[in-house]
Amino acid sequence: MKKLLIVVLAFAALFAMTAIAGAQESLVVRDESEYASMTMDELYQEALKEAAAGKTLVAYSNSSSVTKSATLFMEAYPGIVAEGTKIKADQLEEKIPLEYEGSSYVDVIVLSDSTGSIYLDWYKKGYVIAYYPESIEKDLIPEYAQYGLPITIEGDVWYYNTTAFPDGCPIKNWWDMVELKEDGTSVYTILAHPISNLSMSSLFTNMVLHADILEADYKEKYGTDIEYTYPDDMGVEENNAGYEWIYRFLQTNHIENNDGDEIIAAVNESTAEKPIIGFASSLKHGDALELGETVDTVRTMSFNGIGKTKYVYLFSKTDNPAAARLFTMFIMGGEDGKGAGYDAWVKRMGCYPTRTSVDAMGWNEYSYEDLNVLATDLEFVNYNYLDIVDFYTYFAEELK
Repeated sequence: MKKLLIVVLAFAALFAMTAIAGAQESLVVRDESEYASMTMDELYQEALKEAAAGKTLVAYSNSSSVTKSATLFMEAYPGIVAEGTKIKADQLEEKIPLEYEGSSYVDVIVLSDSTGSIYLDWYKKGYVIAYYPESIEKDLIPEYAQYGLPITIEGDVWYYNTTAFPDGCPIKNWWDMVELKEDGTSVYTILAHPISNLSMSSLFTNMVLHADILEADYKEKYGTDIEYTYPDDMGVEENNAGYEWIYRFLQTNHIENNDGDEIIAAVNESTAEKPIIGFASSLKHGDALELGETVDTVRTMSFNGIGKTKYVYLFSKTDNPAAARLFTMFIMGGEDGKGAGYDAWVKRMGCYPTRTSVDAMGWNEYSYEDLNVLATDLEFVNYNYLDIVDFYTYFAEELK
């Protein structure tokens, strides 16, 4: 088993380095149509012609915001018929290629891309294009705009119990979380998703990418350079603090759970004597407060997790080209970012706008900067996350 894993990881690492070396230029296919430079008023007039021909704008997303925003869109633009459908992310990733090969149906897709599979596949195969309205593009957070038109950012972050720790979060450093007592037991019980969950594998892959940050954290905590303890014959990069953290994580009392609500509930029930640190979406913070749960996000480490972005894609075979672009601008808040269409997507605690001109403090307790998450490098994650999955899976069994 170990020899097979070494061969698989070594081959995957070689492929990843080759692929990354040849992927310097953006793969995004930008909209260069006549509609790209039109104003919203001009798009509306063209969209009315499409509607007069009996056409309906269709939008898909894994978020229920798509149905609400379709209703708001029809109210804002009388004469246009819009249909928003919520579909699970994995089903959407299967559905779009089928629609591309069949008769065109969808016009706009709003979906997150945790591992870069959409970025590296959909543009190349011609399924989608990226529409960057000039008035909106200059207002976007740059690190999130390189893979498509980003609409919202959520965080995949850690939570602690504020009643158990009234003086603030006890986790100040990534290595605090995986610290063991003298008897070898964990200081903290850690609740996180299984490695098969893309949010988890994406987090770990980003940690491998940003190993230098974890190295510095280790030195800050212990005053010495990091001591590497994971086997150096596994076919993965040697002396990488990300792999080391994962290896030590697997030696802690960690419990896998795919349900973020259950994770937050367990953190809420934990005590200072038996503390639990849990991993979940930043969206769960607002839900927890509504339920009266005494939890908060960890915001005291060098970075507290990763940003997960939803992107707006135009289906390349849309037969509503004007309405599709008008709808895109509408849900992005219009030319000034203040339109009601944006609220349906972003106005929820734990969700942040990708537009720098929009102030999220009206519905968040703290700013996106304070959330302190890393923007995901989708290319690196896509080419490397399976290595991390294999590494994790092997040692999860070995270290039981």
